[in-house]
Amino acid sequence: MPKSVSALFGVLLLVAACGESTQNMSLQKPPPAPPPPTKAWMVFFDTNSTALSQQSSTTIGEAAGVAKGTANARVVVTGFTDTDGNPAYNQQLSLRRANAVKNALVNSGVAPQAVTVTGSGESGLLIDTPDQTKNEKNRRVQIVVQ
Repeated sequence: MPKSVSALFGVLLLVAACGESTQNMSLQKPPPAPPPPTKAWMVFFDTNSTALSQQSSTTIGEAAGVAKGTANARVVVTGFTDTDGNPAYNQQLSLRRANAVKNALVNSGVAPQAVTVTGSGESGLLIDTPDQTKNEKNRRVQIVVQ
């Protein structure tokens, strides 16, 4: 009997040390798991082009591998341009670039419904430039896997 009383006393001390009461000690749910980390890549383009380079294809392949290896992955693909040319044309060009990357992701095995595509045109410049300025770092598509 003294051993069982000691054992019971020990359990009560342990529960009290954890900050739980005996009424709810095993009824609380653990906190939800944190979301998986977001990973991002950039693919760059030549002036007025939607063609993917060999480096771009390699980068897209890496992003596709992460997306396929992530349960319930969501992929956001956003196209951008530099400020050279007509803003309305650049808006459409940014969307065509994003769709070229989406197609490559899908061809690499990413589910089409997992990919969201947007075109941001001349907004979101990596390098601030005046209007009508060519800049290779601004001609890009960003791939984000969540």
